[in-house]
Amino acid sequence: MKKLLIGLASILALILLAILVGPLLVPTDSLRARLTTTVHDATGRDLKIAGAIRFRLLPSINITAEGVTFANAPWGSVPEMAKIKSIEIDLRLLPLLGGRFEVAHLILTEPEIDLELGKDGRGNWAFDPPPKPTIATTTASAETRRPAPTIALDDVRLETGRLAFRDHRANSVQTLDHIVVRLVFPGLDQPFSATGAVNWNGEAVSLAFAVTNPGALLAGRDSAIDLKLSAAPLTLAVAGTMLGLPPKRTIGTIDLATPSLRRLAAWTGAPIALPGDALGPLSIKGHITAAGPEMAFSDATITLDAIHATGDLKLTTGGPRPILAGRLNVGALDLNPYLPEPAPPAPAAKTTAGAAPPTASEGWSDAPINLAALKALDANLTLAAEHIAYRKLRIDKPRLALQLQAGNLHADLQEITLYRGQGKSTLAVDTSTAIPNIALSLALAGADINSLLNAAIGMDRLAGTGSLDLAITASGASQRALVASLNGKGALNLADGQIKGVNLLDLARNTASGGGTNFGSLTGTFQIAAGILRNDDLVLKSGLIPTTGAGTVNLPARNIDYRAVPQLAGALKIPINITGPWSRITYRPDGAEALRGIMQPSGKPPEPPKPGTNPGNPLRGLIPRP
Repeated sequence: MKKLLIGLASILALILLAILVGPLLVPTDSLRARLTTTVHDATGRDLKIAGAIRFRLLPSINITAEGVTFANAPWGSVPEMAKIKSIEIDLRLLPLLGGRFEVAHLILTEPEIDLELGKDGRGNWAFDPPPKPTIATTTASAETRRPAPTIALDDVRLETGRLAFRDHRANSVQTLDHIVVRLVFPGLDQPFSATGAVNWNGEAVSLAFAVTNPGALLAGRDSAIDLKLSAAPLTLAVAGTMLGLPPKRTIGTIDLATPSLRRLAAWTGAPIALPGDALGPLSIKGHITAAGPEMAFSDATITLDAIHATGDLKLTTGGPRPILAGRLNVGALDLNPYLPEPAPPAPAAKTTAGAAPPTASEGWSDAPINLAALKALDANLTLAAEHIAYRKLRIDKPRLALQLQAGNLHADLQEITLYRGQGKSTLAVDTSTAIPNIALSLALAGADINSLLNAAIGMDRLAGTGSLDLAITASGASQRALVASLNGKGALNLADGQIKGVNLLDLARNTASGGGTNFGSLTGTFQIAAGILRNDDLVLKSGLIPTTGAGTVNLPARNIDYRAVPQLAGALKIPINITGPWSRITYRPDGAEALRGIMQPSGKPPEPPKPGTNPGNPLRGLIPRP
């Protein structure tokens, strides 16, 4: 027993001596030189340790180095790829004797790491170690037979770090700072995990990342991954598989949500200039495939504000603008929250007694139309919706093919139901110049024209079911400017309708007009030049009073100057002048013209009334009451 105790005491003394004296037996300059040589042989880059080095042998190998720098690639934009205030590494001794590197902990304090991707697509993390000298065949065989050492990292921490990523192809820089991360890496064939927090663009971001087989990724093979990211502007969860590192392809599921798309866009450096409060909550769920600059969403469910959609989308980045392509099925698509607020109507001007009512062009907005959002991305989309609401217009069950490139929009409404009518339409918006240009065509049949005109231009005077063909162009930076620049043509063909609030028969008799004028059909064509609509071939067919008409509608001024000519008994024509602003239209029979139409065959006018008598309406007795 005494000998055993003496032996144990001797062993303990040797261990204590190794702990106290061992570090003194390893000169720090030799250790510094050995470390720098080993790193250079492995990477071809210089490692420098400007500060102190501390070494401890037992109970584990502990090395602390201060002022560490690691050289960048020769083409890099900064001299060092990494600068670290201090590194502390603790290696377990017994596994090391068996050829396994087990790191009990590795702490990097205030690391500054610059990752760069060159114009040729190569990263500065790809090393070029110097060639090894040729050695004897027998020695090489022995080295070949020796198993490669394995590595395990139980606790790796980055404390208050900074990471910058420069992409020289896109001339972009992204920086993460205030990094606090913990890594667990038991081995190349064991699950890897990273948890922590960073600061990016002024927002704190927490993250968790796990890789099932990191060795497979390093070898360019697939491995399962799981990513969770959370910040005030965004939450993101991706689960699936990744190919290689850096990833060449990622396949899996995605769940993305943001309380405000505007805030997210501003955070990522692409602020949205669209006026109003729209573009709020956004969520995307579905399957994702990402490869290089392309990210595809399939079986996606997308919610933006009150819009709900399903479909497939692909987003391509890396060019001058992101490109969005795919197909979507949407429920109700209300565009009004994304449009500028309409200007309030101008106050009515005061008039003196007997003065004509004002014809000011109230109703059109002078607010600038902001189309900057059209230049935010390019798109090639197919859209099917239950209905689209634009201002007061409602388009049911449209099928829309939309192309957007460099701010130029072409929308092809292949199938539309517009106020019970069926048709198609195209819209082109060109923003390549300072003042946008717009072209619209519409072919519609079987529509409720009263509802359509009321919703489109606020006119509630004409009812009927029929067809409308329209082709117009406009140029302007506001609603009023667009209306003032309108050019184009169109045609109208109505059946079984009514001119509301106007009874042509009563007007012809010069009595109070009420109700309306019913007709069997109404046809006409029109041309528009500089906002002035002109019609010369109106034909209204009615059993009591068929009518023709011609005149103009001043769209910018919202004013009409029209002449309708009802015809009684197939012969008597009684012109009616229709004038004034849309809100206060006046109807005045032209008695003098009517008299000229009923002159005697000899060309002489009828006998004048006797002196002292009131002639009244010269047409009253000529027009029979129904």
